[in-house]
Amino acid sequence: MRKNSTFYQKAQFIIGLFILTFGISIHTSAQSTCTLDPVFIASPKYGIWPDSATNFASGQVGQPYAQNITVKVPLDTVQSPIKICFTRFELLVPPSYPNYNLPPGLTLTGNPSNLKFPGNANSCAIISGTPTTAGTYTLHFQVDVYGTTILSSMSCPTPVNPNTGSKIQTQNIDYYVISISPASGINELTPLSNLSSFPNPAKDKLNFTFNSQTSEIIQLQILDLTGKLVKFSSIESKAGSNSFSLDISELENGIYFYSLSNKDHIILTNKFILNK
Repeated sequence: MRKNSTFYQKAQFIIGLFILTFGISIHTSAQSTCTLDPVFIASPKYGIWPDSATNFASGQVGQPYAQNITVKVPLDTVQSPIKICFTRFELLVPPSYPNYNLPPGLTLTGNPSNLKFPGNANSCAIISGTPTTAGTYTLHFQVDVYGTTILSSMSCPTPVNPNTGSKIQTQNIDYYVISISPASGINELTPLSNLSSFPNPAKDKLNFTFNSQTSEIIQLQILDLTGKLVKFSSIESKAGSNSFSLDISELENGIYFYSLSNKDHIILTNKFILNK
């Protein structure tokens, strides 16, 4: 955005983004733990993804559904002569739309669990479950933005205390749609599926397994909790079940996320703990 744009415009931009860039992270089984999208984390953008043009993935009655959402809240924005220091974005259920008007069978959870995403941090949420009723559902979210104000020449305090700040703006988002098709007796196969790793916690080597429909080059990325890319590898997969090992002895102890993607940007994500 232009540097001379108003804070209101920038806040709308930040609130109005939602994740998954090149590929939609749909898993073949339902999950309740969200993961950070590595492509969006590595980008210079802030906010939430996918945007309204990309929208959320469709689902099917009786088939597990999972849509990851990554939230990147910036540290500040300048509206001379003041600077807004963001402390948190709160995602709330609008009073008129129970459960965000999600399709029956789906729920929204996040990290942090209270859906209060702190400033200057990368967070995530996930819509998951098994849809029970076909239809087209327009989702409704209420986002409250909290922050403090200082002179534009000053620096916002770090680390950010998410329990501080006053409400700056409230915006209702109602342009995301999830379409649920009726149940079918045919289950479509996904190009990549069943990604897992062991042991967990790991020490100096991590073993991966996944399924692939075709023989192709697969990209593996490992990121730390801040979203920084710490290891990258290319793997030649074969049709069917695949397994490989990766040396992670140079990494420090902690929690890491890893993602597997192919040329069509089909992305699978998971996490592991390194404890030497």
